[in-house]
Amino acid sequence: MTLREYQAKLVRELERIYPNVPIKKEWWAKIGNGFYSPRLDVAVGPFVYDTLQYWAEYDRLMMPNQLVERLLTIHKQNVHNAGWETCNTSFEELKNKNINGRCLLAIEIENSVSRKHLVGGAINAAALGRIGVVVGWNSEKFYALLKLRKYLNFLGNVGKNTFDTTNLLVLNREQLLQTLEETRIR
Repeated sequence: MTLREYQAKLVRELERIYPNVPIKKEWWAKIGNGFYSPRLDVAVGPFVYDTLQYWAEYDRLMMPNQLVERLLTIHKQNVHNAGWETCNTSFEELKNKNINGRCLLAIEIENSVSRKHLVGGAINAAALGRIGVVVGWNSEKFYALLKLRKYLNFLGNVGKNTFDTTNLLVLNREQLLQTLEETRIR
């Protein structure tokens, strides 16, 4: 499956899970004139384009099918399997970290980018989404994303400037797609 086919499959599965919510491939987060405006690979709305916020709507969308809880569980297992650290993020911490996200789920798929670009993708996902998901397309990118997460957490633990990864989930492409395919709506 190509990256474009994978993106399209994610969109179809997310549309099934969230039938009345806008889902966009290549969503451009137009922040405003004079600002860098990133584009997410896949995003689940509703989308914030101005000062309107969807806090209550995002909370409601996270609960019925427990998709976010399943993604968090897989992420925690990935961090544990890497053997460097433990992820103790609770569902409530994850849910409330980026309360004013510009979309519900911000998904970045990392394939053939440099490690510096991985940082940008991770920051964009966590900053724009109530929940940010970075997907390692292959094992090299997947482990690089886990190492990046470890590094950012290390910086915070030793009192350095860093980016908080509380709402950032690291998965590989099979894990995300399988979780979406197995998620049933109620």
